[in-house]
Amino acid sequence: RTVMITGDNPMTAAAIAAEAGVDDFLAQATPEDKLKLIRDEQAKGKLVAMCGDGTNDAPALAQADVGVAMNTGTVAAREAGNMVDLDSDPTKLIEIVEI
Repeated sequence: RTVMITGDNPMTAAAIAAEAGVDDFLAQATPEDKLKLIRDEQAKGKLVAMCGDGTNDAPALAQADVGVAMNTGTVAAREAGNMVDLDSDPTKLIEIVEI
């Protein structure tokens, strides 16, 4: 299951989520919201991957079982993640999940 968690407004988030083909989205999310969602999924026994590019994503990237930071992201995001996506194309992660 793929969920887009973003600080964007709900209308923008809905449009991007539909275009990206994700299963669900959470808009106007704070860093705390992102972290809580990851912890909640992990508490259910789920393996959680997170990709992000901002300082506000760093806590969630660090908490995720797999944290992927975008190469064009902040230093904080790159340091918090387990790996860096060199071409900063998160859509390929959706393809990997589908496999």
